[in-house]
Amino acid sequence: MTPAEFTTTTHPDATLRYGVTDRQVADIFEPENPVDSLVLLLHGGMWRELDRMRTWAAGRAIAQAGHLVATIEYRVGTGRWAAALDDLATAIDQIQLSGREWTIHNEAPRTITLIGHSSGGQLALWAAGRHSLPTASRWHTTRNQVTGVVALAPAADLQTLHTAGFGEGAVADFLGGSPQEILDVYAQADPMELKPTIPVEILHGSADEVIPVIISEGYVQRHAGARVTLTVVDGVGHTEWGDPQSSAWPHLLAALTRVAS
Repeated sequence: MTPAEFTTTTHPDATLRYGVTDRQVADIFEPENPVDSLVLLLHGGMWRELDRMRTWAAGRAIAQAGHLVATIEYRVGTGRWAAALDDLATAIDQIQLSGREWTIHNEAPRTITLIGHSSGGQLALWAAGRHSLPTASRWHTTRNQVTGVVALAPAADLQTLHTAGFGEGAVADFLGGSPQEILDVYAQADPMELKPTIPVEILHGSADEVIPVIISEGYVQRHAGARVTLTVVDGVGHTEWGDPQSSAWPHLLAALTRVAS
């Protein structure tokens, strides 16, 4: 789907700021009944596009399925990997604390699930592995507030994607160089290097020509022993995960139900 098609859905119920920068904003989609399940939805775009509106259709549909949803904007652009990680860490810390200011349903979140697509999947998987970061890292945590991740065709192996030329140099643009130049940055940002400590469900289409399914298979193999599962959906490509009318959508909702419960 194109960004224009994603914006034809109902507008959000509210928009909030979760930090002080102009990019630290999120759109809110509320379920019909009070709920203690919060979903933070992370858009793709190869870390180049500022367009959380592409997640509006998904946000509304997930809310209709019974979850409170915040679609997260975050800083992107050349070399802005640390800013993006800062934004995600801030969103996780702040959005669930701001509930009484922006929702009529004031239940405290019992579960906080991240759903990320493509490059947003990289961020979601990174959050699942923050415990594995060096203790000196400002993002290291032993008390991860996120309780589960659903990663949709995720950019789960940055070194391999860089070597394969993913997104015409998108990985090197985002991180500021190649693995040979800035291996320490890859070690901090690449989900392949960070073993997850919370449940992770990965969904990948067999017909994905943007990020091949072998990327997700490699992530699962690398982190054998962690609570990671991979579901390969036959005939699905890369963009269908944002379309509630697609054949991929029931698989997304089923994975969310498993993780959130």
